[in-house]
Amino acid sequence: MTATRKWKPSSFNIPLRESDDTTLLFNARNGQTLELDKTGWTIVQRCLDSLEHEDATPDRELVRCLTTLGFVVPAELDEFGEEEERLRHSKADESRLFVTIAPTMSCNQHCSYCFQRNTPKTKVMSEEMQQATIEFVRRKLANSRQLVVQWFGGEPLIAYASITSMTRAFKAICADVGIDYYAEMLTNGVLLTPERVVALPELGIKALQISLDGMPETYSARRQVPMAAAAAHYRFLAEHLPDIVEATGSLTIRINVDRENIEEAEYVVRFFKSHGVVDHRIDFRLGFINTSRGLLDCVPHDCFTNAEFAKEELTFRRFLESEGYMVYGMPRPKRYPCTAVVRNSFTIDPHGNLGKCIPAVGTSHSTFARILTDDIDRTMRDVTTAEMPYRRFNPFHSEECSGCCMMPACLGSCPKHHAGGHRVVACSMREALVDKITFYHRFHERRLKTHAQA
Repeated sequence: MTATRKWKPSSFNIPLRESDDTTLLFNARNGQTLELDKTGWTIVQRCLDSLEHEDATPDRELVRCLTTLGFVVPAELDEFGEEEERLRHSKADESRLFVTIAPTMSCNQHCSYCFQRNTPKTKVMSEEMQQATIEFVRRKLANSRQLVVQWFGGEPLIAYASITSMTRAFKAICADVGIDYYAEMLTNGVLLTPERVVALPELGIKALQISLDGMPETYSARRQVPMAAAAAHYRFLAEHLPDIVEATGSLTIRINVDRENIEEAEYVVRFFKSHGVVDHRIDFRLGFINTSRGLLDCVPHDCFTNAEFAKEELTFRRFLESEGYMVYGMPRPKRYPCTAVVRNSFTIDPHGNLGKCIPAVGTSHSTFARILTDDIDRTMRDVTTAEMPYRRFNPFHSEECSGCCMMPACLGSCPKHHAGGHRVVACSMREALVDKITFYHRFHERRLKTHAQA
């Protein structure tokens, strides 16, 4: 650090007061958290103020330390400009090809809150469309180093044979050109069998998400399945969850909640723990039932507001820690808000319709082209020349998001929440932010202490 260089506080510093005696200084650009007592915060605040107003000579050693941690940056640095450029680069990056494939829009359940309940149900993707999809992926991989496939639906396991055959083809293509293959799946899990669990590594599936609704009785009612079937499904999961985790390395249990069943989220965790299922690779999380995706006119449940859901999440995080589970979700800087804004990302429904938004698969929303089984050359031309949805999405130009100190960890969230340079759906990122950051800071602090003592 030279004597002549000037410095300033980072635009992404967020001081969070945990108590009268403790302040956490969080930086959204690097995820760094600094805990300070009352005296320490007074000293740091004075240093940051002196840099910002240039009305005093700051402590050079303290400035050096804060610079190392990212809380102080060169005065000439345009942090928002750099973050905007980073997003632009991430959107244009073709090193990974993201493909979300719904091999069927059919489902074996009828969830009362499903955002796809009005989506026309289809049979399994035809053999011709499967082959055309494989060829589309092969051609789009030209500049990529990794193929990322997400199996979606409907219920993707209805099309298990199609997933198996398409996976073989994808893995062969990747092997031929020397790139990595990675797959994940969102499923209700009902069609999983012991044999299919064993086969997950062969399918390259390294992350699986299974959704639940609380107690088996609630699951039965909300998904319109017999109580006996719901109870049998829970027993199957209790027995095979460890095998699923070992097969994939990452498992998310999403518990869809509203005001009517929020108390049952803890039941789900305790149920699995009572069967000896405790693994740091399991991510229990609450699913926010709401209409923010804009794909349904209503949801027949008593939904939380953003603020209410944030409080319930905090309570659930604390509960998970008390039960000995890993707690995921610490705000971190993102490369992009979701893959919908990434140029080299596509959704493909059973009819070959190409889109960008994963929740909108099977609808016309965000669809911009179609895979033609008899003319793949034209398909590639159409994709190249089409105006892709969300291509121009830029939260840095959104009136409500521009200048937000949480921008690197949010990037505007869902692009569908923006229209005409304005945010049209309320931001949830800053809800209960102090409590959220404080919890994760303390959680990881306690984990480090436990590991140090082990």
